[in-house]
Amino acid sequence: MATHRSRLRAAWLAGRTEGKLNPSDVVLLARQAAPPDTIVTTDVGSHKIMAGQVWQAREPRSVLLTNGLSAMGFGVPAAIAAKLTRPDRPVMALVGDGGFAMTATEMRIAAALDLPITVVVFTDNSLNRIELRQQLMGYPPTATRMGGSDLAAMAEAMGCDGVRVDTAPALEKALADFGPRSQASSRSRPLVIEARIDPAQYEAQF
Repeated sequence: MATHRSRLRAAWLAGRTEGKLNPSDVVLLARQAAPPDTIVTTDVGSHKIMAGQVWQAREPRSVLLTNGLSAMGFGVPAAIAAKLTRPDRPVMALVGDGGFAMTATEMRIAAALDLPITVVVFTDNSLNRIELRQQLMGYPPTATRMGGSDLAAMAEAMGCDGVRVDTAPALEKALADFGPRSQASSRSRPLVIEARIDPAQYEAQF
């Protein structure tokens, strides 16, 4: 079993580039920052596959993701609903920039309700899962590229806190105040972290 777990871990880290902000770095740093009672939601995309493989649920209903139809746009509203349902627990959403674009304005509701959820956006300016599938079928990227948006500024405009990071230390710093004690004492506003990742790890794995 230990050998099997080690092999899975090595495969999960395949394609990681030192000195870049990799998708696996984002997942690991988010998990390290999250207290044991955190509820995490994920949107649909390559980042969901990365998170779903290693994010260990400490108790039932603490990891919320959509499978089956795998509808994009789930992560942010699910995080809002989780926080409304369990205000005593920290809530984090892991979303891609495509899924975030579909429901970004829901952050205005989170701000109006003073919900201190944290939304980490894996930003690579593309619909990565669709693009990789197109490439696998021999097609060039078609209608998958997204123009760069300032998600941190968008968050601020909707009454949230926003920060952009492109290194692991910067992300670690942005996540430093995550948790029930810090949320109660230092912030009541939602936080959007625009994590500008290198998608090469997706390409290596998928």
